[in-house]
Amino acid sequence: MCGFAGFIDRPNRIADPASVMTSMSDAIRHRGPDGEGRSFDESRRVGLVHRRLAIQDPSDAGAQPMRSASERFELVYNGEIYDFLELRAELETLGHRFRGGSDTEVLLACFDAWGIEETLRRVDGMFAFAVVDRQEGRLTLARDQAGQKPLLLAIAGECIAFASDLRALEVLPDPFARQLSGINEDAFRWYLANGAVPWPFSIRPGVEHIPPGGLFEIDLENGRIDRRRWWTPPTEFPEDSDERFTPDDAANQVLDCLRTSVHRQCRSDRPIGIFLSAGLDSRVIAALASEVRPGLPAFTLGLPGPFDETGDAAMVAARLGLDHRIVRPSEDEVLETARSLHSVADAPFADSSLLATVLLSRAARPEIAVALGGDGGDELFGGYRRHLAATGPRGFKPRLARRLAAIGALLPDSISGKIKVGRGTLREASYRMQNIRLGHDGYLLLRGTQGDAADLFESGPIAARGRSRRNPWDGLAPEWNGVRSMMAADFRTYLPDDPLVKVDRGTMSCGMEYRAPMLGRDVISTAGALGTDRLFDARGGRAPVRAALRSLGLSDRGAKRGFAVPLSGWLRGPLREWAESLVLGDFEDPVDQTALREDWQRLQSGRSDLAVRLWTIVCWRAWLKSRH
Repeated sequence: MCGFAGFIDRPNRIADPASVMTSMSDAIRHRGPDGEGRSFDESRRVGLVHRRLAIQDPSDAGAQPMRSASERFELVYNGEIYDFLELRAELETLGHRFRGGSDTEVLLACFDAWGIEETLRRVDGMFAFAVVDRQEGRLTLARDQAGQKPLLLAIAGECIAFASDLRALEVLPDPFARQLSGINEDAFRWYLANGAVPWPFSIRPGVEHIPPGGLFEIDLENGRIDRRRWWTPPTEFPEDSDERFTPDDAANQVLDCLRTSVHRQCRSDRPIGIFLSAGLDSRVIAALASEVRPGLPAFTLGLPGPFDETGDAAMVAARLGLDHRIVRPSEDEVLETARSLHSVADAPFADSSLLATVLLSRAARPEIAVALGGDGGDELFGGYRRHLAATGPRGFKPRLARRLAAIGALLPDSISGKIKVGRGTLREASYRMQNIRLGHDGYLLLRGTQGDAADLFESGPIAARGRSRRNPWDGLAPEWNGVRSMMAADFRTYLPDDPLVKVDRGTMSCGMEYRAPMLGRDVISTAGALGTDRLFDARGGRAPVRAALRSLGLSDRGAKRGFAVPLSGWLRGPLREWAESLVLGDFEDPVDQTALREDWQRLQSGRSDLAVRLWTIVCWRAWLKSRH
């Protein structure tokens, strides 16, 4: 895993390419602490910069930019090709020879053998890359199907730039500097609602995210961009399975593809460990990883309160023979990290669980360079509470949830908001059930509770440019079909917008690679092919994952409790002075300051718990302040 950046300067507007490449490299140094490489093609005015986090073959033989054996392709790349050993063996039978042991060299040999697009369909990996095809005079940008690795594209007239991190684009001179000034109005509105900027938007105008599964080809002669997808997300899913395909068959199929994915992702020439929670996905990955990495170090974050998972995680670690470490940061460390979260992400990001990722990564980094985790399992196998609520009459829990929601709808918010139901409140459960019935529109309303500040938008003095259709994402099901449409929307939108941003930015902030075996190529295709009746049973979602756990001799009881940040207490206590300077300070931004001031007073008086929406504003303004 690394970081890269580059530009195409057809009109010769960049006077000092070497200085610009140095600035771009410095902006992504945190993504690649082990080395730097660059190249500049004077004739085509193409600059490539790479910062390396050396995982496979840490020798100079794995340095980038790297050219293929044929000299046709030149690549800068961020990620890992997990099946590179199998691909290498296949290529060797075709006559290819290799000088080193990196997956980068194998990826380039695949391009030589099969071309770029066919290679993408063959490989199992997480990636974002830029590759120059010297024969065709083309530069290709591509991103993996889940969107695990970031890739942004900036266009300023006839000049084009790209990068793993927005900060590498923000340091560019004119014409980019003028283009990237101000904010993208639509992106900011979505940030206020969701607590994260959704792809393809960027918070800066003139910048876009390459979509998950996206493939952009840029003609180096005329600058034209062909935007398409190398992978199209499925929009139709089977509801009922053939009766001959039993739940045990589904569990065995899922276990087989998970085992292959985990074993491949345990390949590393640097120390590897696992972020172990009490969740089912984390548990099954730990069990399968221990088959090829006995005594694997496992790290669990421990903080006081009802959401502490250390006890459950310790039992799993002991059962598997893992080298378990409980990370217990001091209160001062936690609070200081909270104040600096805006510097971790390259764009405003308000998911408070980023704090847990950063704390865990910093503690684990002295011992490991690669961490495995369970992200992706909820989206693929139906692990969220909203999935259970949308399944229809499949068991006791969904029926109970609907009855409770109906009761909640009859009560005033002041009462339903205080009645605990699971990890949330009766008001939240009622809101969830009401919106589930509304299809796409209801889904967007549910997502809007994550930032909870959409109504605070107000046009302001900052140049707000850029408008798009209401729903920014492509690849969603044209018609809403219950829980599978919701799961597909979560995979296509929520997963790359939030959880994958959190783990990428959180781990890369301290030079660590994060891998998600649940997002292996064959795991994604297997989950999508299963009937809904094999994903859900009377106990809820993730039925084949639970069955796989039982077959591995582990309990399938319990669930990940999550990292609950006491935002309300912090904003009224130890973080009050810092947060208040941001909430009540003089900022030129499109936020309704009068309404914001009233919300702050209501929170401080204890009349309303508006911590989520106020944290969304705090994160935004901390980020904005850091850019001035």
